[in-house]
Amino acid sequence: MKKNQKIIYGLLVFGMMTGGTACKKGFEEINTPYKESSVATVSIPGLFNGIARTLTDEDNTLYVSLFYPITNQQGVQNIQAPFLNYTSSFWRNYYPSLFNYRALLKKIGEQSNPQVFNNVKYMATIMMASKTLHMLDYYGDIPYSTAGMAMDGQEFYRPKYDKQADIYRSVLADLKAAADGISNGSDQTNISSSDSFLKNDLDAYRKFANALRLRYAVRLFGKEQALATEIISDIIGGNKPLPNNQSTSALDRSNFGFWPSLVTPVVITERQWYTFRETSVSNMRMSSNVWAQMSSNNNTNGSGIFDPRVYVFFQTNDANQWAAQPQDRSVADGGTPYPNRGTGVRNPIGSDPNNKFSAFNYFLAYDEVYFPYLIITESDVHFLKAEIYQRGMGVAKNTASAKTEYEAGITSSVNFWYAYTQNSARWLTKPVAPTAIQMTALLNNPLVLYNGANDADALKKIATQAWLSTLFEPAEAWAIVRRTGLTPKDANYAPAVINKLPYPDDESINNNANWQAQTGGASPTAQMSTKVYWMP
Repeated sequence: MKKNQKIIYGLLVFGMMTGGTACKKGFEEINTPYKESSVATVSIPGLFNGIARTLTDEDNTLYVSLFYPITNQQGVQNIQAPFLNYTSSFWRNYYPSLFNYRALLKKIGEQSNPQVFNNVKYMATIMMASKTLHMLDYYGDIPYSTAGMAMDGQEFYRPKYDKQADIYRSVLADLKAAADGISNGSDQTNISSSDSFLKNDLDAYRKFANALRLRYAVRLFGKEQALATEIISDIIGGNKPLPNNQSTSALDRSNFGFWPSLVTPVVITERQWYTFRETSVSNMRMSSNVWAQMSSNNNTNGSGIFDPRVYVFFQTNDANQWAAQPQDRSVADGGTPYPNRGTGVRNPIGSDPNNKFSAFNYFLAYDEVYFPYLIITESDVHFLKAEIYQRGMGVAKNTASAKTEYEAGITSSVNFWYAYTQNSARWLTKPVAPTAIQMTALLNNPLVLYNGANDADALKKIATQAWLSTLFEPAEAWAIVRRTGLTPKDANYAPAVINKLPYPDDESINNNANWQAQTGGASPTAQMSTKVYWMP
């Protein structure tokens, strides 16, 4: 297990209660009841922060070996990479948190004045909803309604699987209740010192909840139109708070996720560094498919670059040239674009001749403190609203508003990444932010220019730019690909179609009856062909 996973799991309050077995054993172990002596010592702030510190469910090895390839964002060197070894990582992150959440609600209910903890309950509910929605996107049906309840008796040790449609409806209702229920009243407990996510910023929690609700209203529109319309009408028609006009000094309040530098004490991660420099896993490079959306030609001097995010996402090769690797990796690459940690600078130009293609930016890989683990961003929200207005989803069709939101999505993405580089102390060489003229050129480039009069072209461009802006939100990119079918694909590269992750092997052992009822004993490969609920 990677270093950052070890650190984050070490911060789990209930990690101690379960003897740390959740990282490596099955669901039965996760559900083992805690001892009464442990219950007596656990605190509401401790349980809350146990959820907050594990809010993101990252596994960069899985991203590199599976999500980047199947979204056509990046090919892999090892086409048969053993990604099945990593598909249980999200499961192992989620269920200890669900256990903590149930225990937190129980603990609040035991207080003499539980209503003063309403905000704590609602904020925890919003965080847990985010994790649950991700799990549904990954696995489809999951144990939920009776999961994480081993404290209530042996009958809950092996929880049943719930239908994902039912869980989506339940969680979205919980999100609305939480967003609407958060109170600015002085009687509410302020848990800021124990909130490593948003420091008790109530408005930020409302925005986060509403952003998630809007994402899943769009995701579910084809299957749950009445519910989706109700959510969209409530948020957009009711002018509910959403991320907008991000502050360069407080990016985390409009771009939600785990920001290691904002946790006390600061958490050190190895997200990109571990995987990007591990050649047996990835040998990551800038792919021709992504490059084609950011440059109008293949000139190695970069004269065709029209999207300024290139200078944040990627770097030139050893010859100081912009060179995309073919998406299908028909041409291999080598070298060491990520030299040993401690230098703070990339290899000097000309010193790494085996590195022929443009790698992901060295400073992204090197940044173990400031680089965020993103869940949903302001840019994501603008693209959701662009699609809503272009299609007339729950609101009147308005192509002018769609164009405004689409351009705001691109602009906020560019602004976010450049603000991040300026705020990060790891970026010793900081790219110069684009000028207004350069941004106008980006928005007017034929590959980007919005034409709301042409529905097919407009929706394809929304999907393309949403996909491009989620280069470092691989799980969301995968959802966009599966839902829309409109994202760019390289004609020479056809990855395997994977609709969901298989259930962990431990489930077939420790929760066999329910696993059998759910899967019919299907192999992991067969499980992956099953579509999740919202897929067309």
